[in-house]
Amino acid sequence: MIFYLLFQILVSWLVACCIIRIFNKALSTPAIKFYQEPALLTSILSANAIDLSLKTKLRIGKVLHHTFGLCFAAIYYLIWYCEFDEISWTTSIIIGFISALIRIISWTFLLEIIPAVHTANFKGYYLQLVFIHNIFIIAAFSVDWLL
Repeated sequence: MIFYLLFQILVSWLVACCIIRIFNKALSTPAIKFYQEPALLTSILSANAIDLSLKTKLRIGKVLHHTFGLCFAAIYYLIWYCEFDEISWTTSIIIGFISALIRIISWTFLLEIIPAVHTANFKGYYLQLVFIHNIFIIAAFSVDWLL
């Protein structure tokens, strides 16, 4: 049972990451800049006195971002299986909004404590965070529903 649950978590995480990447690519134009969390994580690493190459910092930013995504997927499954008898779209959307709120609070905190990191459009970035996290949880829920 545990291996099946781990398999579901990994598959839903991979599918959700692919869907989010397609979503970001489809909406990214020169006129509209959707912020990418790995790039922000890289700028946070660059703002600190960490002596690594930019390429290494980019890789660390991507690994951190995907690790957070995997952790969120695992938490979603734990919440779904431990708290709810039946998973529904409504609870999934509510969990998506809560996780987006957690991410917004964490990014606000990070951007406040590291003043060298700036984003030009906070509202646009936070709004897309809400959409991205709901797309992520809908994809994870869909994979769970299909499996």
